[in-house]
Amino acid sequence: MEKKSKRTDIYIKPDMKGYNVIDFNLYNTIIESGENAARDKYADLKVLSSRQKSKETPINMAKPQDSLTINRLVITGAENYSRGYVKGKLRFDIDKTTTFAKLQQGISNLSATGNFQTIRYKLRANEVDQELILNLNESRIKTFIRLGAHYDNLYQSAAILNLTQKNMNTRDDVASFDFIIGDNIRYNLQYYVDRGSYLSFGFNSRFNEFEKEVNFDLIRDNFEIPIGANVNTINLSVTDFTNQVYVQSVLREEFAFRTGFEHKFLKYSTKTLGQNEDANLLPPFKSEDDRTVFEKSNYYSVFGQLTLDTYDDSYFPSKGLYFDGDFHFYLLSSDFNDNFKEFSIGKARMGTAFPLIPNLSLNIETEGGFKLGTSNVTSFDFVLGGYGNHLINNFTPFMGYDFLTLPGNSFVKAYGRLDFEFIPKNHLMFTANYANVADDIFRTGEWFTNPDFSGYGIGYGWESFLGPLQVHYAWSPEGKSSNFFFSLGYWF
Repeated sequence: MEKKSKRTDIYIKPDMKGYNVIDFNLYNTIIESGENAARDKYADLKVLSSRQKSKETPINMAKPQDSLTINRLVITGAENYSRGYVKGKLRFDIDKTTTFAKLQQGISNLSATGNFQTIRYKLRANEVDQELILNLNESRIKTFIRLGAHYDNLYQSAAILNLTQKNMNTRDDVASFDFIIGDNIRYNLQYYVDRGSYLSFGFNSRFNEFEKEVNFDLIRDNFEIPIGANVNTINLSVTDFTNQVYVQSVLREEFAFRTGFEHKFLKYSTKTLGQNEDANLLPPFKSEDDRTVFEKSNYYSVFGQLTLDTYDDSYFPSKGLYFDGDFHFYLLSSDFNDNFKEFSIGKARMGTAFPLIPNLSLNIETEGGFKLGTSNVTSFDFVLGGYGNHLINNFTPFMGYDFLTLPGNSFVKAYGRLDFEFIPKNHLMFTANYANVADDIFRTGEWFTNPDFSGYGIGYGWESFLGPLQVHYAWSPEGKSSNFFFSLGYWF
């Protein structure tokens, strides 16, 4: 050390006399001695520092790979589900660049089907390409029985028995049957063969009926009724029996496009007029079992639908996008009222939901519909009013008015709702909606004028174990009316 110190330009040597290697309790004193020795050489260190040219060497941070190209997909263990079905759930294309996040989302989509007990996957690369290996373990449970209950102001009380069978006839298929009992007996049958990335097809059948007290002007405005009929309100019975066959494809991995053929039997009737002393003033209408029948026709149509739904919740959406477009072209009818000509009905609804601040979100939507053609058929006109998630045909919810209140063959509507989740699963809501609804508003330009109808509502919602519970108090300034809407359970 003595020889090395002589060859050193700046030699810093603290005074270590009186210390040894086990004096750990004196570490503060030892450090102070070293600092004092360094200060004695500070001037020399300063000169040395001035002769050096500092240069920062840039650090090249390694960027993690966030994308990959899968050239080959290997699937094992999928006996009852085709390759197209699996690819359709993964939602990315072979030989095209995709992100790891999208790959993970695809695996989550496949898991969310509930058709596989376990999903194991790995990426294997060689000098030529990269392959994704999926090892699937199918769920052995193929049959499900579910029970549920619901109440709302339109259908009243209802209980549902659902039977679902997977792989009933072929690979990739699922059949579902809902039998609904209560104040109104209904059913809903769905059969769907999901080919994923290829063309899928299915069949739907439903029977739906309800009875609602409505203003007689709704009937007077849509059917040829003598003005002299002394009636204010009637109990309108609506019966709907609909069957569809269709094919479906997925566009850009998000939009579901469906087209097919539809048969619909539609009946509107009432007992009110048959019991009224002025029933003889209604010669145009037929009677069946003491019921006056306004409509009783079979309609045959072709249709197309385009749907996008990324809402995080159907009842209390806080983020996501929504679009639903529908176009029906009615070709034939049994023509109960002898007034049928070919006509079309188009409608669309679009919206978005997004958070404003933590626990406060805004859901805004716009909606509209129109009729094309000169047919005098009014049975498919839009009728606004009420509240709900799954109203049939062209019955459209509108806060501030009761169900089936505002009719017209065309309409536009704007809707907004503030949702404050003040504690988990509990919501306070404020709703506002505005609309123009009448005949031919797009031809007359009325769709672009100030809204004729408005409604507001305040409500409470709870995500209960029975399904969503919602209570709304709604009112309309121009209608000078108010309503309470109550629903419990999932809509069906």
